[in-house]
Amino acid sequence: MDEAVKLLRAQMMLSMECLEGLQAVKKALRDNSNGAGVSDAVQALEAPLTKLGQIVGLVDKFLQRVGKKRMTAYAVGMPDSVERDAVMRLLARVQGLENEMQKELASTKVLLKHSKEFADFHINVMTQTAASDTYAPPGAATVENRRGVKMFDANV
Repeated sequence: MDEAVKLLRAQMMLSMECLEGLQAVKKALRDNSNGAGVSDAVQALEAPLTKLGQIVGLVDKFLQRVGKKRMTAYAVGMPDSVERDAVMRLLARVQGLENEMQKELASTKVLLKHSKEFADFHINVMTQTAASDTYAPPGAATVENRRGVKMFDANV
């Protein structure tokens, strides 16, 4: 039973570290339009995510050994004790951290999408991708720098 507490504590600590890492990635994306710091933040997040995956694997093995499918079922089946209360508190905290990580991940995905669109736009501008005739000056016979690709439709 002590093993469940150790596993949940390790999972909680790594989840907090992963959450902080996700927040660092999000901050780097939000604060720097040039992408400075994003690579470092992602690399820093890689190690705790790997360790968290290993801990989840150990939890799965533990649950197989005790014959339960979920840690909640294991905790409910424990006799009333201080250890059961500790497992329930840790389990609630781990689940809360997982929910927070999902929210951070969703908002980080949106920021990544916007960053990509921002980069695509600037590449279109730098390569002078031509707009359609709709955007030509009134009375102009031709559009300058015609490349055959409409601005904002060009994929990099």
